[in-house]
Amino acid sequence: MKKIIILMLLCFVSLEAVYTEKVKVPSITFAIEDDPNIRVMQRNCQWCHSYGYILNQGRQSKEFWHKIVLKMRDVYHAPINARDEKIATEYLYKYYGNGREKEGY
Repeated sequence: MKKIIILMLLCFVSLEAVYTEKVKVPSITFAIEDDPNIRVMQRNCQWCHSYGYILNQGRQSKEFWHKIVLKMRDVYHAPINARDEKIATEYLYKYYGNGREKEGY
């Protein structure tokens, strides 16, 4: 029992390290296409992730983007209503689409 208490104390003492110098945390900003519907993207997407998530998907089909929007709403509980679902899908396809309606080749 004494060994456990000593180990716990050592762990807590080591967690109390103090860093006295200022630390600048890097910030990476990902710009996405400006559009009249940009507010829909800001309102629904930026709560949980940066626009880098969108850009890292590469150019995709309309079906792919619609599935992503549905996943964000249904799995991750993003507050996307039916109107915004359509607008977000169209926005993503317009600027980050590959010209195909369906997934696959």
